[in-house]
Amino acid sequence: MTSSWQPVPSSVNRARQAALASYFGLLGLFAGKMIVNLFSGMPLTVAIFFWLFATLPLSIFIPGLRKNNLRTYAWLCFLILMYFLHAVEQAFTPGNLFYGLLYCLMCTAVFCSSVAYIRLAKKHLGLRLLS
Repeated sequence: MTSSWQPVPSSVNRARQAALASYFGLLGLFAGKMIVNLFSGMPLTVAIFFWLFATLPLSIFIPGLRKNNLRTYAWLCFLILMYFLHAVEQAFTPGNLFYGLLYCLMCTAVFCSSVAYIRLAKKHLGLRLLS
């Protein structure tokens, strides 16, 4: 799919970079939460289990993101909505306000930047938005 993209406008590149940065930032947030859990006394196996439980559904999308497949970005948006629901629940849990708000912010950034990238890329390729 990327062979028909040359030359790519800078707005499309910036939107893709923002989507990838927020995606990997969310994965980094989960890694940071695992480290915090380890320092708070959680056993290593339990912390790794929770980290894998959070990151495996997101890691399914890595090959499609590397291939620059627009459908992968669309499906990522659907999955991020479920993560956003969990993030809101975490924000209202006592003692997790900062983590929950950061989690909500990262989910919102992934969703908005992915939608912006899909829209700009389809416009660049001359495709309809509702195809």
